[in-house]
Amino acid sequence: MRILLLWFIEGYWQFIPPKKRNKCLFKKSCSRHVFDVTKEDGLLKGLKALQYRFKHCRPGYYIINGKEGKLLISARNEVFKSTEINQQILKNI
Repeated sequence: MRILLLWFIEGYWQFIPPKKRNKCLFKKSCSRHVFDVTKEDGLLKGLKALQYRFKHCRPGYYIINGKEGKLLISARNEVFKSTEINQQILKNI
């Protein structure tokens, strides 16, 4: 089963051009993150990573200036530091 998820992600990378993919809020793209977690830690952790990213990498976020720099508040009200956020998202504000 783990191999199927890895193949699916590799197929996504191969058949969907980067310009047509959704932009990820995170510095490490959602597909890359799920691929790495699945490869290193197995199917269950990969599916949990997929679920987590699917819940948080969505429109409805906002960015605030905090003591530690810019913070992203996800649509589900989780806080992410600027070190975790895609720099293109920070440039567009």
